[in-house]
Amino acid sequence: MSGKGAMDRRHILGLMAGGNLIGGRLLGGGLLAMLTGTAHAAGNGTIYLNAYATAGAEPSYGVAALDPAGKVLFTTPTPGRAHGIVPRPAMAEAVVFSRRPGRWFQILSLADGTPGPVLRAPDDRRFTGHGGYSADGRTLYVAEDDVPREEGAIGVYDATDDYRRTGAIPTHGLGPHELILMHDGTTLAVANGGVITHPDTGRAKLNLDSMDASLTYVEAATGRLLDKVRLPEEHSNLGIRHIALLDDGGVAFGMQDERPIGMLQPLTGAHRPGSGAVRLFDTPEDMLSRMQGYIGSVASDGRTVAASSPPGGIIGLWDAATGAWLGSTTLTDGCGLAPSDEGYLATSGLGVIEPVSVSATAGPERRAPEFRWDNHLTRRLG
Repeated sequence: MSGKGAMDRRHILGLMAGGNLIGGRLLGGGLLAMLTGTAHAAGNGTIYLNAYATAGAEPSYGVAALDPAGKVLFTTPTPGRAHGIVPRPAMAEAVVFSRRPGRWFQILSLADGTPGPVLRAPDDRRFTGHGGYSADGRTLYVAEDDVPREEGAIGVYDATDDYRRTGAIPTHGLGPHELILMHDGTTLAVANGGVITHPDTGRAKLNLDSMDASLTYVEAATGRLLDKVRLPEEHSNLGIRHIALLDDGGVAFGMQDERPIGMLQPLTGAHRPGSGAVRLFDTPEDMLSRMQGYIGSVASDGRTVAASSPPGGIIGLWDAATGAWLGSTTLTDGCGLAPSDEGYLATSGLGVIEPVSVSATAGPERRAPEFRWDNHLTRRLG
């Protein structure tokens, strides 16, 4: 624990206690890599979803579902390294997005982990790791790069017709990463990182001297720009990458330092459409130093905002209404975050699953060393 107001933490018990009986097989230490999606049914209860790589020189990739107590419900292999996962509203289904620059997304049954179709990106597009459904679950919106035009776009897919692509709308920004549907059910908020990449150069950043990060709010039905906001000029080296809904109708966001300028800068903030400038959160300098200019995931439970810094090995917590710093907890290579009934769950690249909140009681650390949990943890409410 570190920083002013540092909080206690406790770890979910039982993840490695003895072995887990999954799909009729006893797997000591939580080893899931051999499963093929025929494990316990998730039913209609609350579950958590996280992409993973297995440990070892030649890892395999997949998605795991866990219940709120950390019990593994199923694992499903994926065509490659996965990133964001989005549940479909009112259905036992989710979509898994490939890591950027991505060429695929995969449909997944949440009843038992059965893998569904794998859909490929158009030749002139690359998926950027995230997406979201319409409120009724009939339409899937996918963040993508329009490669020839070097612009951000949102692919539109009809989820009721085998995910047939029906078109695309603009993000009105560069290098989109995460997008979410706002509470009004009609507006998409998009975190445009501001950095251009190209399939020929993989993840190389091609415009750091002229990067242009922004938050945009796009009318889902038409692609019309409703609002757009940028960071203050002194923070133009920061890319807005991840966002989370807030109860006040706005979004919290996390940033990454794409072009270091030798000074500590705020890495989290919030904005509400139509309110003008962004509001940057307060963070102690020692915490910003540890974060090394990198926020990997952002989540909100309505009252607070949590953000993870894998290189810093810490998770920070802020008051959602004021942006005041509430404290931090240590989690080596921790990145995945999702709200829980008591605060948040967090996952790490070392196989840890851990509750995080201001009032949690400390407990012994539990690990599943066969796993390397990837960047994002997603909650589906039952």
